[in-house]
Amino acid sequence: MTTAERTITEETAQFITDTNYTDLPDALRAEARRCILDGLAVMLAGTTEDCTRIIHQYIGDLGVSGPCRVPGISDSLPAEFAALASGVSGHAHDYDDTQVSSAPDRVYGLLTHPTIPALSAALAMGQEVDATGKELMTAFCIGMEVECKLNEAINPRHYQQGFHSTGTFGVFASAAASAKLLGLNLDTTRMALSIAASKSAGIRCNFGTMTKPYHSGAAAQNGIVAARLASMGYGADPSGLDGPWGYFSVAGGGVDEEYLRGKFGNPWALLNPGVSVKPYPCGSLLHPTMDAMRELVITHDVSPEDIAEVRLGTASNVLNALRYATPENALQAKFSIQFMLGVLALRRKAGIAEFHDDVVISDDVQAMMQRVKPYLDPDIEAQGFERIRSRVEVVLKDGSILMQEAFVSRGTPERPMTPKELAEKFTDCATGIISAEAITRTLEAVRNIESLRNVSELLDALD
Repeated sequence: MTTAERTITEETAQFITDTNYTDLPDALRAEARRCILDGLAVMLAGTTEDCTRIIHQYIGDLGVSGPCRVPGISDSLPAEFAALASGVSGHAHDYDDTQVSSAPDRVYGLLTHPTIPALSAALAMGQEVDATGKELMTAFCIGMEVECKLNEAINPRHYQQGFHSTGTFGVFASAAASAKLLGLNLDTTRMALSIAASKSAGIRCNFGTMTKPYHSGAAAQNGIVAARLASMGYGADPSGLDGPWGYFSVAGGGVDEEYLRGKFGNPWALLNPGVSVKPYPCGSLLHPTMDAMRELVITHDVSPEDIAEVRLGTASNVLNALRYATPENALQAKFSIQFMLGVLALRRKAGIAEFHDDVVISDDVQAMMQRVKPYLDPDIEAQGFERIRSRVEVVLKDGSILMQEAFVSRGTPERPMTPKELAEKFTDCATGIISAEAITRTLEAVRNIESLRNVSELLDALD
């Protein structure tokens, strides 16, 4: 049977079942280690957030227990609940990586946060089945590839009409990784994907609330449930992604098959176009602008008292998503141009410490936000959305203007973080959550993840 004669569901399942560790290029495994380290970092950082605390309270009230530990948490849980907990904490700060688009009609920065649903499921299910480090790596890479390829193939209307892709396609990452770790065959993997299609969810109105990170956790949980049900003989339409009532048509109005046919692992999305590691714990659509703003105030030693206003010209994809002009808390501030640029003007940094309610509502931040003036730039809008473009101008009270254009930020494939910068981000996220000794152990364990006898050794390093 040729590729064209297979349904997309079958072709996806075939990739999952046929791909093994020996099929993973060295460069792919190196990038996967970077993603895993960054994923563990943000999972640890998110354990102190209210959304994570409530999820743990919810799980605790159920009275469930199991063999799976969660990074930064002492509980041992069934796989699906461990994935839920780590998926929520990993997206709690909006500090996890983002999928890069490969085509100009796909909106850069509005695809998925790919690592957390895939890693949450692979860690949890990997503990349950006593997987080796190589098996964890294989399942993670497969989950990431399925998630990114399926998401980019759906009509862009999917995101534009309000779906949150991390939730809606993260479930396929989890189902794929779980199916691989459970050793499901082709037909059963097709069932897992189809069950996952009925559990796909997440809407953008919940950006700026606790429910946005829940999308990531629920995706990780639901993918495990889908794969487990399929392994038990639970039935579904064997082509749940295809046809007029399949997922692509129902959720997006169609699919561009050229993004999928023969493209799984050819090239691997993690290598081309790659993923972006976030330098700031907030919406990625402003990261190039934030880097430009930071460079301007540091290079020119700009005092906050000298700033008359900050003007930002950008495109509608940025303005529409970052919708909180006067944020009232840290969750809203993660989607606020006014806060992100205002706090950089004041503090020259925008890390985890800055995204707190008391900072957002402080008098100096509130006053500076009033000076930030975003607007739609028609020239930038006309260039399309395959990049996040902007022009930031810092207007000083003496009448002079400092200007910088932006289209790439630190952490992107064009400007990747160095191993030292990644280790610094991990250390910043993990400090206060785990000991300094555990930080060192974890950095070493991730560097050598494929030599681990089992996934539990990675969790041991985190203790």
